Amino acid sequence: MTGCFGGIGAWLVIPLFLIMGYEVFARFVLDLPTFWAYEFAYMITGSHFVLGIAYVTKMRAHIRVDFLYASFPLRVQAAIDSIVYALFLLPVASWMTWRLGIVALDAYRVGEVSGESAWNPVVWPLRTIAAFGFLLFTLQIAAEAVRTFRVATGRSDIPS
Repeated sequence: MTGCFGGIGAWLVIPLFLIMGYEVFARFVLDLPTFWAYEFAYMITGSHFVLGIAYVTKMRAHIRVDFLYASFPLRVQAAIDSIVYALFLLPVASWMTWRLGIVALDAYRVGEVSGESAWNPVVWPLRTIAAFGFLLFTLQIAAEAVRTFRVATGRSDIPS
């Protein structure tokens, strides 16, 4: 599931490229800047990042400072990861998911608009995507906590 939504997030760079390319052309060649490109671009960029975070976690592709961590045996690394996932990341991501869901619901209820440009679109779709992306991230963290715990306790030899 995270791969599917990670792929959707990855493909969002194409409309982002097209929108920004059009904006540059319209602004500097035609002298007709758009009133919507900036907001559309930040909404797509936010969706790109939040839909990709669970996939990047699954693929273990986050940036690490591992000068010490890399020298540990696999089971010690898994134990460290399991503790970090279960005791820190899972509670924080769960709380963030809950709060983002509330923010999305409130934005929908009141018809919140961006207030950033003359276009002034409603923001509940972006807020909903952010909450959904964090839900996927939270579920992936739970899966990683279980996976790393299994490796740390010797129940699985597969690190990824």
